[in-house]
Amino acid sequence: MSTPAWLGSLVVIFTLQLGACSGLQLESSPIRSVPLSGAWAIDTEASDDVNTAMRLHTQRGDDRLSARAEIQRIRRGSGLAFVVYDFQVLEAQRITIELSQDSMGVKHEPGVYRDVSWGKRERGIWEVQAGWEEDVLVVASKTNDIDVVERYRLLAPNRLQVTLDIRADGNKRQIQRYFRRQD
Repeated sequence: MSTPAWLGSLVVIFTLQLGACSGLQLESSPIRSVPLSGAWAIDTEASDDVNTAMRLHTQRGDDRLSARAEIQRIRRGSGLAFVVYDFQVLEAQRITIELSQDSMGVKHEPGVYRDVSWGKRERGIWEVQAGWEEDVLVVASKTNDIDVVERYRLLAPNRLQVTLDIRADGNKRQIQRYFRRQD
């Protein structure tokens, strides 16, 4: 007896929903030693221009907000502007990372010091999940209609890539910042 087509579709939909609900599967340690600790200076030429990347699109297209959605966004305040304010790695010219077995501290210049512990925590209005995907440090933050996933990847002993995947205001952005290790 063959399985009805609708049942197969239902199984696929259920499987996709389970995957979406499971979230990130982060570990408490990397697969090998990752020397992120130290002082890092921005590589402006290699990094994305944050102001351009965070600007709302004005051209017509699939990602354009409807008039109603735009009015709601304005009433709530800009989620993209909020992300730039709260995630200071976007504007930092220099960062100093302190890495331990269960957390990471980052001093942003200009900006403030931020401490992130592995696992799931609440930080102000944010639900934060932090840990390792192999040898990439991941910090996923979520609040009302805003998701930000930061990935700290060591490309070479003296080169750090910080990628931010941002969803806010009905828009998706990916911003890459590159840093060089300082002595």
